[in-house]
Amino acid sequence: MLDEQGPDPLLPKIQPLLPEKGRSRMTEQRNYRRINFQTEADIAVGANRYDCELVDLALQGALFKSEAGLPVGVGDRCNLTISLPASDLTMEFTGELIHQRGHFYGFIFVAEDVVTMAHLRRLLELNFGDGDEVDREFHHWLKRS
Repeated sequence: MLDEQGPDPLLPKIQPLLPEKGRSRMTEQRNYRRINFQTEADIAVGANRYDCELVDLALQGALFKSEAGLPVGVGDRCNLTISLPASDLTMEFTGELIHQRGHFYGFIFVAEDVVTMAHLRRLLELNFGDGDEVDREFHHWLKRS
């Protein structure tokens, strides 16, 4: 989201490719729609797991809130597990931290399995209410990967 002060600092930049010269990942315009989706999640840093909350989600990244200070820095990779409400399903990603402010941690997804991607695609489709929009984003993501 842009305002007079620039991008919203609490929302992660979900563009994995290096930005053009003179532009940072955080200021480059996002290409993927986000959904507000609060649910339980955890972030594994090494052998330690930290309970957190998923705040929002996109095809290529997510924003988490953790009351515990996580021992991670920008560029660090962690295992991310998102629990889907009212089911025993989870989505598991390897994520790279791209920004952190206060208790909010923004990650891009750098690896996931096929089952997780199928769950993510369906979740986005249900929340967008438009399967064609998800297809367009998914095809755009495939071209850039």
